[in-house]
Amino acid sequence: MHVIFDIIKINKILSEYFDCNIYDMFLNGYCLEYYNILKLFYPDCMMVIEKNTNHIACLIDENVYDVAGFCNSDCFFLVNENDLNFIYSFYNKFSDELKCDIIKYIKSYEKTIK
Repeated sequence: MHVIFDIIKINKILSEYFDCNIYDMFLNGYCLEYYNILKLFYPDCMMVIEKNTNHIACLIDENVYDVAGFCNSDCFFLVNENDLNFIYSFYNKFSDELKCDIIKYIKSYEKTIK
């Protein structure tokens, strides 16, 4: 249950950083980047993809999460090597510079997360 509280904190930080609707951004094209953000705090998490809708989420402690919180794990499956090729060519990605800025910004709040 603590993961959901971390997601709430992370979302608040990201909302402050982007000053926009992060749910719209991370549910419509940038879900891979949200997975990468969660991976910073949960390095053992696993990437999962939603059946038929091609949405990336994060498997943490047998539960699936995205920017909205809990997801129905029955709708997702673990990513395999073929999926990775598709994922990294299909999904929107931040520039390297923006990724570094976001990571630096989030890390400045790290003590309040987890």
